[in-house]
This record gives sequence, C-alpha cells and structure tokens, in this order.
Amino acid sequence: MGTIRKQKPPNSRSSGKARGARASGASTPAVPKPTGGQIVYEALRRAIMALELAPGTSLEEGQLCRQYKVSRTPVREALIRLASEGLAELYPNRGARVASLEFVDVVDHYEAMDVFQPVTCHFAAVRRTPEDLDAIRERLRQFRDAVARKDSADMIRCNYDLHSTIAIACHNRCIERGYRQMLADKLRLLQHGLPGIAHGKGHALADRFKGTARISVKLVRAIERGDGKAAAQVARELNAFVRAQVVDYFSSSLASRIEMPQPSRRTAQR
Repeated sequence: MGTIRKQKPPNSRSSGKARGARASGASTPAVPKPTGGQIVYEALRRAIMALELAPGTSLEEGQLCRQYKVSRTPVREALIRLASEGLAELYPNRGARVASLEFVDVVDHYEAMDVFQPVTCHFAAVRRTPEDLDAIRERLRQFRDAVARKDSADMIRCNYDLHSTIAIACHNRCIERGYRQMLADKLRLLQHGLPGIAHGKGHALADRFKGTARISVKLVRAIERGDGKAAAQVARELNAFVRAQVVDYFSSSLASRIEMPQPSRRTAQR
C-alpha cells in the first residue's frame, strides 16, 4: 500500500528554502497569468461583498460575457465557484443570481460564527508560522490604513484579507474553507443601511470598522503570543461587537417599516 503524503495547506507561505533562494538572487517562477474565469470570479466576488451587486440581482451569462469580454465557459466557471462559496445561487434553466440575505440568515450566521471564529483563531494562534505572522501583521496594517482613509472598497477587501490570512494560519483546510464563506456573508451583512454613494458609505463604514480594527489588534497580539485561549476569547468579543451593530440596524430598520394605526378622533359625547 503506498504512503500518503501530507499536502501543504492551500495558500501556505513559501518554505525557508525558497525564501533563501530569493534572498540570494536566484530566479523565482513567474506568477501565472489569471485565467478568464479567475478574473470574472474576483470581480464578481468583490462586487457582491461590497453590495455593488445587491442580494437577488440576476447574473445573466450573456451580459457578463460582454462586460468582461470572455466566452460563456469562464463565466460559468466563475458562477459555479461563487455558488460553492454561498455568494451566488444557480437555478436550472433559469440562470444565476446573487445569493439572498434573509433575516433568518442573520441569526444563523452569527450563531455559526460564535462557533467557527473562536476555533479558527485558536488554531491560528497555536499553529501559526513566522511567515503566517508576517502576513497577518501586514494585512492588519493594510486594514487599519484603509479605515483611516475611509476607503469603503479597501476596508471591505482588507478586512476579508486579514481574516482569510488568519484562516490560512490555522492550517486546516476544512475550517479555512468554511470560515472564508462566512466572512463574505459577514461583510455583506455589516454594510446594510449604509449610504449608497461612495463618500458617504466610506465615512459610515469607517465608523463601524473603528471598533473592529481595535479588537482586531487585540486578536493579532493574542495570535502573536501563541495564546489560543485568548485568541478564541477575543474572537468571541469581535463577533459580539459586529453582531450588535447589525442587530441594531435590523431592529431599527424593521421597526421603521411597521405602519402604526393612527388614533381616530373620538366622537364627542352628548
């Protein structure tokens, strides 16, 4: 019976040997050019997470082919990949659309994050490598810089990248895959109720992300120390903080839609 070789985690950092080769000036393999499917996938994923494509929006293949100047095959590849991450919904003979977000999804999402996020951060703290830490620190720096600049697109992207990098550091591909999917939903939920214009949205999103950035610093420090227990506790704090913001929005939003009956004028008694 043949031996089973342990595969490296996806997106894992380069080995020390490879880093040494780069330092000595040795040539490194060229970065492969992204495929058409990859380009369409990345563009749609960014647009969906930034709510530029609202939940329920139709993703018509012909239109996407014209927009990205590709054939139907790359578009279908991108849609299938988005569907596997819960960002798109595919319907036989009816095309695809951006995945919906219902109120029940909010409840289910944060309940799941209460389980997934502490576990992911615990494993990241006890398994991270020096290369993982370098990447996490850089992602945190980028996220804090985006918040300071009030750049809405960069805040969303950098927050996702920070936690995606933490997921990589946990070195468990199943946890990483599930956590990344929930990250995308989390970012979509967090943006509900924000202004549609870029300038106004950037300021409003920065207000929401200031607390997230502050707690993220605590989280990264716990991971740096290798303190799994503290990392899990800070992860719970972070999830509770974000959940409170979203619940506040949905509570006020739903309340504003309830039409209260107007009091009728009482007939004067004779």
